[in-house]
Amino acid sequence: MGHNKSELLHEVGQFVAQLSKMGVKDVVLSPGSRVAPLALAFARHPEINTLSVSDERSAAFVAMGIAQQTERPVVIACTSGTAALNYTPAITEAYYQRIPVIVITADRPTEWIDQWDGQTIRQNNIFGNHIKKSFQMPDDLSHPDAKWYKERIGNEAMNEALSYPQGPVHINWPLREPFYPDAEEQFAFDSTSIRVRKEISSEPYVEEEIWEEELIPLLQEHKKILIVAGQGQFDEEVGESLSSLPFPVASDVISNYGQLDNATVHQDVFLTPNKNTELQPDILITFGKSVISKNLKLFLRNNKPVEHWHIQEAGDVPDPFMALTKVIRSSDVLFFDQLGSINFEEEEYGEYLSSWKEYNDRVKAQKTDFFELLSFSELEVVNHLINSLPENSTLHLANSMSVRYANFIGVEREDVKVFANRGTSGIDGSTSTAIGHAIANPDELHFLLTGDLAFFYDRNAFWNNYLPSNLKVVLLNNHGGVIFRMIDGPARQPELGEYFETEQRTSAKYLAEEYKLKHWEINSREEFYFTFDNFLQPNSQACIYEVKSNKEISKNTFKAFKREGMKW
Repeated sequence: MGHNKSELLHEVGQFVAQLSKMGVKDVVLSPGSRVAPLALAFARHPEINTLSVSDERSAAFVAMGIAQQTERPVVIACTSGTAALNYTPAITEAYYQRIPVIVITADRPTEWIDQWDGQTIRQNNIFGNHIKKSFQMPDDLSHPDAKWYKERIGNEAMNEALSYPQGPVHINWPLREPFYPDAEEQFAFDSTSIRVRKEISSEPYVEEEIWEEELIPLLQEHKKILIVAGQGQFDEEVGESLSSLPFPVASDVISNYGQLDNATVHQDVFLTPNKNTELQPDILITFGKSVISKNLKLFLRNNKPVEHWHIQEAGDVPDPFMALTKVIRSSDVLFFDQLGSINFEEEEYGEYLSSWKEYNDRVKAQKTDFFELLSFSELEVVNHLINSLPENSTLHLANSMSVRYANFIGVEREDVKVFANRGTSGIDGSTSTAIGHAIANPDELHFLLTGDLAFFYDRNAFWNNYLPSNLKVVLLNNHGGVIFRMIDGPARQPELGEYFETEQRTSAKYLAEEYKLKHWEINSREEFYFTFDNFLQPNSQACIYEVKSNKEISKNTFKAFKREGMKW
């Protein structure tokens, strides 16, 4: 005797209502048969917005972008088999960027695993160590204990995804046929009978006694104090506290604190591991996630501080500078508010800040006329893009050279938010992530700076019915991966072109025609400055601004910019 289909559909509907009650408003679905009851329940729920994206890899990155933009958990759901494996790159990125994504994979009944049944693989714990927690739904939901367990899974999964540090969770759900509703069947979204478990926590802070006995004496003894902001979004309260301190704040382009008066943004240009020794800190204070600048990491590893404090409420703490001495379990807001209330005399601490600012200001001055005497290059395009972004824009940076170019140029504007997939630093989902942001925030312009390999690798990002008109892509097409010319190892190899740069002759022109996108193709400096202002304006369709560039010129310009910045 088969299972009760109506009962299954009722339980699926209740589960979807539970997620909605706990804050889920957006779901990105990928089509398939086994996921049908879940997909239909999400699509029919009146308070949930659903998108259908066929490529699971792109779908997961789109969802991650929506979650970043809305700062809410987003659900992704797919059918059984290899569909789930295609989620892996985005889930891994979300794990390291601490983004709450609820991953639901439909599965075949347990007894059919490894029995040569179609679209049937080992899905339990399929995402291994790159998920906060995995859950396995029971095959049979007829028993009251199984219903209670299903509700428990919904509560535990949501609370786990949202607890600090946030991140993705996985629910694997074996679904037994039949599971398609009949024409007259409806899902029951009765939230009144659903028990929601809410976790309440207080904001962590450092006790006054610890400040007075442990931290303040060190701050009084050591005058060279450096703050490094890792990847994250600007917080106004944190920014006010940091601005009041006579310490340098090293801010990568993805840290979003470059607009502060005491911030430096060009450390990737002027720092070298064995020079600038006067910039060595006594105390290093870090917050946020990763930093892009390899030169900053190498400099701090070679010139270790006496003390390195990392501010983080909970969770594992990496030691990227090989100098960590204290993990301070506090929120960024409360720690820097407490730090800012201490009276630091400008004449005692300000000299160190002045040294950092002097180096940074020299690079900033260099930018004004650096490009005029050189051939047209990708770095010049990036410099002009960042200087010309309309107010309240969002800048998305693809990996490899795009994010490095932007980090060299720096962003010092509070009205421009910067995002990049720097959890794992892969090129695989940069466009899809930017599209997710633009879908979730239709009132602002979203600019994606990308290279040709990252762009064409994620070309399925455009294969959906939701392409937002506020998306503007700046594509640096040098027909290969120019970053491999920057790295000594591959640059010396005779196989550089074919096996590292991956030379190609692809253009975005035909992709733009296929997906009805506005497209520019730029081949010279004159064309660039003649057309770029037009590209910046709002448009009725998504736009691709493709700059054809020369790898050798771009490499030489990049290296020359760094040489100039290191002269002093």
